[in-house]
Amino acid sequence: MAFLFNFIKQLFVKGFKFINFIRLFILNSLFLIIILVIFISFRTQEEPIKVADNSYLRLDLNGYIVEKKQPINISQEISKQLAGLDQEVPQAFETQELIKTIRSAKHDNRITGLVLELTDLQSASLDQLSDIGEAIKEFKADGKPVFAYADNYTQTQYYLAAYADHITLPPNGFVLLQGYSVNRLYFKDLLDTLLVTPHIFKVGTYKSFVEPFTETKMSQYSKEANQHWLDQLWESYIKRILAQRKDNKLITANSINPDLESLKAKLQAVSGDTSEYALSVGLVDELAFYDDFVSNLTRLANTEDDTVNVIDYNSYRSTLSPLYKTTGAENQIAVIHGTGEIVSGFTDGTTIADKSFNALLQQARNDSRVKAVVIRLDTPGGSAFASENIRQQVLALKTAGKKVVVSMGAVTASGGYWIASAADEIIASPTTLTGSIGIFGMFATIDKSLNKIGVHQDGVSTSPLSGFGITQPLSPELAEIFQIGIENGYANFLKVVSEGRSMSVEEVDKVAQGRVWTGVDGLENGLVDQLGDLQSAINTAASLANISDFDVISIEPKVSSKQAIFNQILTSSITLLPSGVIKQRSWISIFSDLEEQANFMTRLNDPQSRYVYCTQCYIE
Repeated sequence: MAFLFNFIKQLFVKGFKFINFIRLFILNSLFLIIILVIFISFRTQEEPIKVADNSYLRLDLNGYIVEKKQPINISQEISKQLAGLDQEVPQAFETQELIKTIRSAKHDNRITGLVLELTDLQSASLDQLSDIGEAIKEFKADGKPVFAYADNYTQTQYYLAAYADHITLPPNGFVLLQGYSVNRLYFKDLLDTLLVTPHIFKVGTYKSFVEPFTETKMSQYSKEANQHWLDQLWESYIKRILAQRKDNKLITANSINPDLESLKAKLQAVSGDTSEYALSVGLVDELAFYDDFVSNLTRLANTEDDTVNVIDYNSYRSTLSPLYKTTGAENQIAVIHGTGEIVSGFTDGTTIADKSFNALLQQARNDSRVKAVVIRLDTPGGSAFASENIRQQVLALKTAGKKVVVSMGAVTASGGYWIASAADEIIASPTTLTGSIGIFGMFATIDKSLNKIGVHQDGVSTSPLSGFGITQPLSPELAEIFQIGIENGYANFLKVVSEGRSMSVEEVDKVAQGRVWTGVDGLENGLVDQLGDLQSAINTAASLANISDFDVISIEPKVSSKQAIFNQILTSSITLLPSGVIKQRSWISIFSDLEEQANFMTRLNDPQSRYVYCTQCYIE
């Protein structure tokens, strides 16, 4: 028996020694890798970028235009490498960095033209495209030409291309301008079939988040409200294209938004050739393949110099100063970005989490040099609880004597507007989607489903609340109690906006009820103070703070140096993994969609299950 005990003891001792050896081996290896990376970084000094005379700045926008870049997601990087997608990873282009680069090129005598390569531009909001387009317009004002090319033009790509002097499309390409829509799936019949009972509590005639669970189609109220702002955005799109393409005598509103009969007739006239159709209605200026487009740049620019140099965006941007360069001024204006759903807790970089975001606001509040804060919001809303927590910090900023301006991005609705209402000034773009002042709560019970398959629940409890759960039917009395809480939440929302906007509760209620408004409507309804971009908000903040000499700083979540090193090492090391383990992109797409849906459900984490959220504020 003693022998057996000693044997087992030695087995455990040696096992733990082996585990400890492996642990030390991994840690030491990782340490050596860190030292090697640092050594290589010192040894491999890149040659400084030189911008040649007579250069075209090439904007190859192969990815997404975003408000702020998100931190590296190591798990996503590993997934991409395993899927063999390492060469196809789209970039994220920050709107303000693009604008700064274009404006710098405007004043750079070495840059004589701009080339927009838009084939792989995947997404951007209307207000982002408009702001970048205005920078391109300023670039052209000095006589510098702008050329655009894409294999095919989507609606997003074409909006930016319209600012070019010359648009090229290959002979086998097309321009697809579909307009905007809001389409949703409705699950009422499915829930009825599964005997799942959704319990919905809301206030706001137009608060349509819960409709898919209670209806089989979009309600008339939702159709009315959605059609209103969709028409406004589409009309704005058409007007902007016509204004930028006015030198082409063939283009008309019907070129951009043709009726089906006209589209059919004009396609038949060119034997169904989509590129010839685009040329015939003035959507493009020339049909040429990419190599011909590049070789013809000299001809298109009408320059005497036969050689045209091209410098890409990333190379040219590396020669410029940071977006916000401090000069040592005594006064500062802090810019804080908030993007994504509003949630409770800490952020992973894709949400506006109250604890993380409030830490940034507190940093600005505690800095005596910061005289004003510009909060750039792009959010459909989320948790009512988290929205109020953030609003309280906005009020604390004002109490500390800081001026606060909210700059609205593509969407600042519902919970986003809850926060914005506390600002000294609200600035939106004409196409911003805002408002959606309403509130809802929801959950489902499956007692009928369980009963159907022969599962029943019974028991005893000390109070009516202790027996409440997903497997039990909801009593009418509890349903009324929940609805009372939601109505209280709506009353608080109205009060918050009333106090922040100096409007009566009745005035707010008239433009509330969950209805979505554009920035133009918001200005008319008193929800917005002026229309403009982020720079307009910075200028307004300076004016409110009565300062003229100031630095603009960006307050962002800090990434520890250790985390930054590990991100860099792991991202680089992923390339050593066997590639092509998963080759089917369809699988990757499916898993990505499932992950997004799962993440969305986990982000609905309001402690009281009350949400101020605008799901229809995304357009297709």
